[in-house]
Amino acid sequence: MDEVMRQRMAREITGLPEPKQPEDQFARILHALADFHERHDRVPEWNAEEASESWLGAWLEAQRAAERSGTLPESRSRMIEEILGAHWA
Repeated sequence: MDEVMRQRMAREITGLPEPKQPEDQFARILHALADFHERHDRVPEWNAEEASESWLGAWLEAQRAAERSGTLPESRSRMIEEILGAHWA
């Protein structure tokens, strides 16, 4: 089990929320998501063998969870939607 998965599972077990991301960090990750989507024409998978894809996929899963729970700011949701389409969550 890699570190990203361990941290994700620990948060799920304890019920602790995802740490808040500063806007500049969110923008950098969003840019990486756009690059990945453009290169591969698909979303990154959290369980991918390549560490960078796995990390980006885990981040996207966290955004989906925040969207479902109503804690993802609408502005961030719209930015992800612009990259992945209306059904990203």
